[in-house]
Amino acid sequence: MYKINPDSRPVLLAVAVGTGLVFLTSFALSFSALHDVAGWANVPFWLAGAVPVMLDVAMVVYSLSALVRRARGERAWFSWTLLGFFTLISLVGNAAHTAGIPEEYRPYVGMVVVALAPVAALAALENLAGLVVANPGARVVPVAEEDVEHSAVVQELRPAEAEELDLLAALASPHPQSKRTPENLATILRMSRRRARVRDIAETVGMSPTLVKTALRDMAGVGLIKAA
Repeated sequence: MYKINPDSRPVLLAVAVGTGLVFLTSFALSFSALHDVAGWANVPFWLAGAVPVMLDVAMVVYSLSALVRRARGERAWFSWTLLGFFTLISLVGNAAHTAGIPEEYRPYVGMVVVALAPVAALAALENLAGLVVANPGARVVPVAEEDVEHSAVVQELRPAEAEELDLLAALASPHPQSKRTPENLATILRMSRRRARVRDIAETVGMSPTLVKTALRDMAGVGLIKAA
């Protein structure tokens, strides 16, 4: 019996197209509601469309930012927090419009939504800076200057486990700011074999527990460790 390959290009393309349609329809519905909410705060009609753009486009930006940070091995709590915040504000604005709240309360709702413009600008700049400005502590340095423990791990694995080193290098992220380096992966591998807790491993390599679990799952996929 033929089974659909979930990693095939047609499946991924269908998911991408469906995601785009969901976003466009959701944005269109939200645009109408938030456009009216902007009018509650006396925003000119020609500028009212900026409010739904400010909120709903921000949600897409912070979703992608969180995925980029996670792929780099960085903590993504800032992007997730911004995503949750702007999603909540958009939800409140849409709900207030749909519920048809009394007119005497509408200016207050509009004021809260529109007053977020400076906050949105500052959050967007800070998020962008965190993605494009290099972190000096995350730069690639020569092995001689690496952390002693990480270098020791590599030296420990290199003589007897060259194949494992190749697998760790293949699993590492090529991004210069990523913490998913071969050295960190070697540390994760060594500590997991000693049955260390995920939280302890995360603190040692400076990665989030979620990213450590992802690394362990990837290692299990290539046979470095047994699947949990």
